[in-house]
Amino acid sequence: MTVLTRLSENIYRIRHWRGREPRESLLSRYGILNLKPDGEPEEIRRDEEPTVTLGNGGMLTFRLDAGEDGGFDIRLALDPEERLYGLGDESRDCIEKHGKIAVMKQENVRSYGPMPFLMSSRGWAVLVNCTYAHTFDIAAAEPDLLRIYGNKGALDLIVFCGTCLQNALFLAGKVMGRPVMLPKGAYGLTFVLNEDTTARTLLDDALRFRDRKIPCDILGLEPSWMSKRYDAGTEKKWNRDRFYIPYWKPENYYGNWSFLWNLRKMGYALSLWLCCNYDLFWKEENDVFRDEEKKDPDAEIADPNLIRGHRMDTVTKPGEDWFEHLKKFVDNGAEAFKLDGSEQVIPFPDRLWAGRYLDDEIRNLYPVVYAKQMKEGFEAHTGRRAMIYTCGVYPGTQRYAATWAGDTGCGPKVLLSLINYAMCGHSNASFDMSTEKESVHFGFLAPWSQHLGWDNWRYPWYCGGETEECYRFYAQLRSSLFPYLYTFAHVASQVSLPMLRPLSLVYQYTGRYDRVFNEYMLGDALLVAALDNHIILPEEDEWFDFFTGKKHTGPREFDYIPTGIQGGALFVRAGSILVTQDWAPGLRDSRPDKLTVHVYPGKDAAFDLYEDDYWTYGYEKGEFALTSMTLSGNELRISARKGSFPDMPEEYRYTVILHREDGSVTTVPSCGKTDGGTVYDLTGKTQA
Repeated sequence: MTVLTRLSENIYRIRHWRGREPRESLLSRYGILNLKPDGEPEEIRRDEEPTVTLGNGGMLTFRLDAGEDGGFDIRLALDPEERLYGLGDESRDCIEKHGKIAVMKQENVRSYGPMPFLMSSRGWAVLVNCTYAHTFDIAAAEPDLLRIYGNKGALDLIVFCGTCLQNALFLAGKVMGRPVMLPKGAYGLTFVLNEDTTARTLLDDALRFRDRKIPCDILGLEPSWMSKRYDAGTEKKWNRDRFYIPYWKPENYYGNWSFLWNLRKMGYALSLWLCCNYDLFWKEENDVFRDEEKKDPDAEIADPNLIRGHRMDTVTKPGEDWFEHLKKFVDNGAEAFKLDGSEQVIPFPDRLWAGRYLDDEIRNLYPVVYAKQMKEGFEAHTGRRAMIYTCGVYPGTQRYAATWAGDTGCGPKVLLSLINYAMCGHSNASFDMSTEKESVHFGFLAPWSQHLGWDNWRYPWYCGGETEECYRFYAQLRSSLFPYLYTFAHVASQVSLPMLRPLSLVYQYTGRYDRVFNEYMLGDALLVAALDNHIILPEEDEWFDFFTGKKHTGPREFDYIPTGIQGGALFVRAGSILVTQDWAPGLRDSRPDKLTVHVYPGKDAAFDLYEDDYWTYGYEKGEFALTSMTLSGNELRISARKGSFPDMPEEYRYTVILHREDGSVTTVPSCGKTDGGTVYDLTGKTQA
């Protein structure tokens, strides 16, 4: 049987089976995928034909096959000229996927984030609605043929008939979900401390960041914060030898006898490391295991150990959700959680989940459900956004959490992982930054920034004068870029266009950049080159060197030489509006009353500065404000703010800086207000 359903305009679902109709995939059963993006789906066709043809400018014809006991085989002819992208962090060897065989199977380090999502330069994309391991053969075994097959699971394919790559991501976001907005401090620096940290050294490090003028927002503790290291259960407590909370206070105490109170007074959030092999699927099934005591009236001895079944799972507590035991730590002051790879990215081949699902169906899904319950649990308990970050990824993770590239450090392959996540619409991705200049440059110019000090002392102040100076420079730069970065985090949350944008996605109508592995756009204006200073400037635009102000015209290919404390190249696209603030010691409590608007002329441009309350999910209900800025010829216009959110501050005062081709800058005075806002004459001929 073949069933074709229209889920929304240009979004279709294709199901095919033999024999009895299969049950839903757990991705859709648990509401991770939204299969009703615009209301009730419309069934278009139901018959026995094993082919389905969809229009997309050209035609997409899928040949389908399914086994009677599960498994599937999907075939689609490819145009020899089309380019294919996606698959997430399945491997780290390419951006364009022709000739690749990719297995969708979660594996520690080797494959942290397989995403069964593939999109074409022709504008179409496919998402396999299956949690079992399966394989994409992208013109490897047979030229010009895409084959997707698996031995288990039902044939369930979502097809997005878009017009281009960016439109395909927009459509896919309706089903997979848009990237979540993180709390304000998450877009600053998260610094994960050495395992030898104690409450006293934690506070000393917090103070040292402030004294040394290195902006930092979140400090993270590794497994030693727990009384039992690597405790995957729900009885965990603070390590009293390291992190003492007075015994006469309640477990969820957060007063001035607690070290966490001092941390908050300095403007920090605290992140706690977690590992988990809890059976999260009892909650998802809403069918909690309950013991019923049944005594045999004829028994001579009523042994209480023999009157109920024994559970093989000794970690999960019947009737208790995973997040329940974490509430006291949230009450203590924890506002972020690092979901380590640990047990969540390794198989449990003989485990039965929720009393009904084998591990081969659960393994890819587990990290998503883990992130889901953490995000929703924190929100329900506090009413606020959580900073949840995980290395395990599958479709839907972007709705709940940020990610980092796992225990793989920093290097070119790590950058490829972030690029391939971006090609699936996943925005909030990062990696473990260290103190090498190249790593610092890349780390502070990623969608979010995390430094790992887990088992080392590579703290900036322990690494020598130039290293600390470099680290301070980039930390202050990131803090100053917050208005710009936060705006594009919001763009991602609305249309699935990620903050980090591969050149193949930005310049989507050409394949010239498919092998440019060291460059990406960060938002609309900034071009970052990371870990490799061989630069290819796209021919479609002109570029200002962010550090020197020198202007370059594309196309240009050259070796860039960083100077001083630079760790790489950073360019601004001509025809851009870049909004910055004065750097702040911590973003959390920063409330600037003025912003700087940098104008890089060359083309007309527009920028909508985005603001919200930074802490709640009110933005999903329309509680935000936008300030439109438009550059037309030699005129910049800043309109009045539109929209609102609770406790919205007064409008900003703006300083406008014009960047000239010779590297000089000029402060531009206002020409006065009109009905359309405040106008600035960039020629300088009209004075206020």
